[in-house]
Amino acid sequence: MKKFLFSIFFAFIFILFASIIYLSTFGVKTSKFNNLIIKEIKKKDSNIELELNKVTIKIDLKKIQFFLSTNNPKITYQDIKIPVTDIKVYSKINKILNSKIELSQIIFRIKKLKINNIQKMAIRIKPSNFKTYLLNNLSEGEVEKALFDIKIGKNFEFIEYKANGTIKKLNAKIKNSIEIKNIAFNFKVDNDLTLINSINANYEGILISNGSIELQREKNIEIKGKFNSLFNINKKQSNKLLSKVNFFKKNNIEIEGSLLHEFNLKFNQNLKVLNYKYKSNGKIFQSEIILSEVFKNKFIKKNIQKILLKKTTLEIVFNKKGKNLLILDGLYSTDEINYKKFNIKHNLLKKNQKYLIDLDLSENIFIDLINFQANSSKNINIKSEIGIKNNILAFKSINLTEGKNSIYVKGLTLNKKNEIENFTSIKVLTFNEDKENNNFIINFGKKISISGKKYDSTNLLQILSEDSKSNPLKNFNKEIEIELKSLITKSKTPLNNFNLLGLIEKGKINKLSAKSDFSNNKYLDISLKKDPNNKKILEVYSDLPQVLLANYNFFEGVKDGTLLYTSVIDEKGSASRIIIENFKIIKAPTFATLLTLADLSGFADLLSGQGMSFDILEINLRDDGSLTTIDEILALGSSVSLQMEGYIEKKTGLVSLKGTLVPAKTLNNLVSKIPIIGNILVGKKVGEGVFGVSFKIKGLPGKIKTTVNPIKTLTPRFITRALEKMKKK
Repeated sequence: MKKFLFSIFFAFIFILFASIIYLSTFGVKTSKFNNLIIKEIKKKDSNIELELNKVTIKIDLKKIQFFLSTNNPKITYQDIKIPVTDIKVYSKINKILNSKIELSQIIFRIKKLKINNIQKMAIRIKPSNFKTYLLNNLSEGEVEKALFDIKIGKNFEFIEYKANGTIKKLNAKIKNSIEIKNIAFNFKVDNDLTLINSINANYEGILISNGSIELQREKNIEIKGKFNSLFNINKKQSNKLLSKVNFFKKNNIEIEGSLLHEFNLKFNQNLKVLNYKYKSNGKIFQSEIILSEVFKNKFIKKNIQKILLKKTTLEIVFNKKGKNLLILDGLYSTDEINYKKFNIKHNLLKKNQKYLIDLDLSENIFIDLINFQANSSKNINIKSEIGIKNNILAFKSINLTEGKNSIYVKGLTLNKKNEIENFTSIKVLTFNEDKENNNFIINFGKKISISGKKYDSTNLLQILSEDSKSNPLKNFNKEIEIELKSLITKSKTPLNNFNLLGLIEKGKINKLSAKSDFSNNKYLDISLKKDPNNKKILEVYSDLPQVLLANYNFFEGVKDGTLLYTSVIDEKGSASRIIIENFKIIKAPTFATLLTLADLSGFADLLSGQGMSFDILEINLRDDGSLTTIDEILALGSSVSLQMEGYIEKKTGLVSLKGTLVPAKTLNNLVSKIPIIGNILVGKKVGEGVFGVSFKIKGLPGKIKTTVNPIKTLTPRFITRALEKMKKK
């Protein structure tokens, strides 16, 4: 009996295990539950239309649950066919045995579900940010080979869910101006974690690849991600990408390179940003910037139209703490041949912007105010720290170096019109042909103080005589004090112990007194003051005229003598007088040419020897800003005398002069024969009436022509002016 019972028991166990193995492996196909499944789903949502093939009943040994599965069911939701390839419905065993179904879990796969169909189905879900974005910002695209695993409560609510699959050919808008196209990625989602990887996309020619995003939902929401971008951007694309940046909108820019982007975002449950980090780094293979307006700078000899970059690293950092940073480090060129190093750092703040710049200049520079020239082949380096606040430029420092040469500017501030508002100090040390030519410091405090060993003033007079619309000191109202041991001049004669006291009001010097000495007890005195009519009176006395006249070709060859310059200046212009006494002219090409054309070869010979002596030269001229009118130039010498008048156009440089040139011997004879006026003007014999020559000098710079004609009579004015001067002597 026992054996029989054991046999029955083991047979039952065997059948049970065999049935379980069979049901877990093969299952039982039946149509019995089709209506039950359809009826149960229709209860939950009447919009679902369902047609099932035969259902297979199987056991999931891991979950110890029965599940019903079928392939290729026909599912329609809101008239949209859902391409489900297979579906599993889990229910409790006791419910299945009682021919009932109580859904606890649904697993199904779909193939190629269009995004626009998902949008149609999403219309019925509750309002949310996700729904708004899904309906308004996504287009095209489809879901491929997706698996969904959903655990369901009694009221058909989602208790737990899992999903994975692939999305391809998706277009997404980020705001209204940014649209990313042809997005493709794999995804894996559950209640706590979302993983997206193998992200590829295209945004305005920027190819995004190998991207990944991880979203964790625990106490807070955290999003981590990274992706690569490869870009080759032309002007049209750069204008669209960076339309808010005027530089990119205005100029023609092409850029090619690649970047690796990494980001991290943290939100609380109310989606308030708790923290964020973004980092991007990579390389710019090459870039070309063609400026819409040629860049001109008086310190750079060559105008710049194009800037090229290559082998440049780029790094961008944003974070919640405000430690934002842009770093560019590489090579640049303005001529496609000579590439120089550069490094730029920017804090990427809208307010209180800051730049750190370190670059080698690719162009030669010339600072004419200090007669300093630097060759780019010798590595000219500029380092600067620049701040920008409310469109005001503040240079904490500018440091230019080239070999032993250095120019250091501290605390320079420019206003919105790029005018100097303030500076702390300027330190200059430069060399010309290995000889020190500048060594001084400018300090800006209660007064402007300039002091040092040397200043190269070679080009100073020329700069002061130029008609400049800009005045770098226009915002200054300060006293100025200068103490320099030596000034280098264009005449190569140094000025020693130069001292100046003055007053600057609204950028204009309204008062000054300066003294300096040459060697051999010779001096220079300068004074500027105002008269009761508010006109400025400038007086300059020099024991060496050539120091002040070296910039003017007309005075080329002047040696020795004394100079007195007086000028009355008002808002309309100036009226000036220059008097030079007891001087010589030696090897003066222009003057020698004039004498040769006049066939006064004996006088021309004097210019190649000890020189031609003059007792006095007086020049009276007026300047209205656009035209210099020469009322008279009168020179009386032991060999020759002359009188000239004319004008010089400042804008074109056109020179127009006419005058009379007379041998001194003839003029002396005239003085001795004053009573016999008729004989003077006509002469008793043939040839006696020819007193000298008239001449004209006219032309643009470099194209001046001189013409000479003999004259038989002198103008009364010439005789009168000559007699006045000779009488004083």
